Amino acid sequence: MNKNRKRVREISRTLLCSISLFLLCSCSPGSSHSSGAWEVIGVYNEDHSIMTEGFLHEEYVATGGVLGLMAYSSDGAKTWLQTNSVADCRYGIEIVSPEVIWTCGGATNVRKSVDGGRTWSVQAAFGDQTIKGPCHSASFLDETTGWLANSEIFGTTTDGGTSWNMRSLPETSSKVASIDTYRPGEGYLLDQNGALFFTKDDGKHWRDGSHLAWGSLKMSMSAYQLAAIRFSDSKHGLIVVSPGDYGNEGQMMAFHTSDGGENWISESVPVTAGSVYLSRTGGYLTVITAYDQLTLLRHQE
Repeated sequence: MNKNRKRVREISRTLLCSISLFLLCSCSPGSSHSSGAWEVIGVYNEDHSIMTEGFLHEEYVATGGVLGLMAYSSDGAKTWLQTNSVADCRYGIEIVSPEVIWTCGGATNVRKSVDGGRTWSVQAAFGDQTIKGPCHSASFLDETTGWLANSEIFGTTTDGGTSWNMRSLPETSSKVASIDTYRPGEGYLLDQNGALFFTKDDGKHWRDGSHLAWGSLKMSMSAYQLAAIRFSDSKHGLIVVSPGDYGNEGQMMAFHTSDGGENWISESVPVTAGSVYLSRTGGYLTVITAYDQLTLLRHQE
């Protein structure tokens, strides 16, 4: 009975969010391989369907799901508090601190919490009703400054989401896979073919960075975030790429650089495919490994 009920909930989630999406639109730089040092910290379950997720550290975690349903835990996912952001399905999240959380998704809906996920405020719409696909990537420095993207559009804010500066994508980029800003106006954009682009003026201009040698890895088409980027400065960064949503086959990979992408060290990540989130320090990786399940990994330098 429980198994059947979970299957019904999973189908319902897919139908609800498909309806929302219909209404919306509807070798290279040097590289080497490492065995890596990823440690699985734990596998955690939650009593609702998870579509976006993130551990800030081993104690604090927040998730988003169907039709704005949110949840958070401050005791290492032992207990959860569910809240409602009153929004469309959630596909993107950024956990700046245990207090400040941003989330985006379908129907141009952007929400922000400054009390750890207890309550959510409505921000200006990201894009308009002609956009194709939900917002899946978010990167914020604090409660006022940050970036959002879906596969085809990119925008920035410096006023806490009261307005968005919509910027053109790099001329040679394909669909957006992930974004990261580590300093006001400065950061990287990764496309779904592994090309990395850099900006110093909040996306007004882009410079070709490098191209990751993905080998046989190929990202599937998905509304979920299948890649995550974190740079601590213009030189030092970590990228994690999943081949697909949970249930997909293929090896998840991580790529490290210490010279702005001129050279990369790649390594396999010991977890099945799924939507990914890197904590702002890059030390913790969260993966959706089942419709109601998270796996947390820690990277050892």
